[in-house]
Amino acid sequence: MEVIPCNTTIGAVISGVDLARCDAQTFEGVYQAFLKHKVVFFRDQFLSPESQLRLAARFGELEAPHPFFPHVFAYPQVSEIETTLGNPPGKSYWHTDMTWQSAPPKCSVLCAQHLPDEGGDTIWVNMEAVYASLSEKLKQRLDGKTAMHAVHGFAGSRFDDVGSGGESLVDNISKDMKAVHHPIVVKHPETGNPTLYLNEQFTRSLDDKYLEDEGVTLTDLFARSHAADFQVRFQWQEGSVAIWDNRCTQHFAVTDYGDKPRKLHRVVVKGTEPKAYLLNHV
Repeated sequence: MEVIPCNTTIGAVISGVDLARCDAQTFEGVYQAFLKHKVVFFRDQFLSPESQLRLAARFGELEAPHPFFPHVFAYPQVSEIETTLGNPPGKSYWHTDMTWQSAPPKCSVLCAQHLPDEGGDTIWVNMEAVYASLSEKLKQRLDGKTAMHAVHGFAGSRFDDVGSGGESLVDNISKDMKAVHHPIVVKHPETGNPTLYLNEQFTRSLDDKYLEDEGVTLTDLFARSHAADFQVRFQWQEGSVAIWDNRCTQHFAVTDYGDKPRKLHRVVVKGTEPKAYLLNHV
């Protein structure tokens, strides 16, 4: 197995591994690379739904089927992220998956099925590096603070189903999903590292209204979160697999390919409730 970092901050390409059949020692090497590099990439894997589910289950217990995404027939935990002719993707947001949940996912396994001839890359950002780049004064202001997260960005999208009366299926499902409140700075449950835990798709407001009086806004924090210095951009090929740590990254789907067919399969692993990283109690 060979692990080649994409840059000094985030991402690594791993070769010499058959993800469908790797032994325990090889998988442990993959897992340690996953923790170190935040997102790991593989080529020429061509995982079946069964193989993808087995691989994801090695990272932990699998999430329930996604409430909005369609899924592979007979495999409800394998979501289909698909663009078809006449059905282009909508607006893309930087996000950490499913932070509207009290316990957002640990990680995701995404496998490319078919792709446009060009375009459709995905970008990840290391949110631990983003936090480390903040001034000590701003870190003190964010210490112990929380923010509200809620479902947003799916209504009216390609993942919605609008009835004859104009009602949104997403809205009907999500109306009973109560907002949750997560620490703004989270301690990674395995490495102990602090990470800025905000994202523009699901973080809706800061709970401490005095932060804005001190000049701290979500707009500014989102802008800091998208710093190119802390990113990696991955160009998909058929059979490519990406596995990312959802606890310390955000990602962004580049929708520059119109309605050219593109399909990926995603399986998500359950996480735990985020815990605050406190400067004076680390």
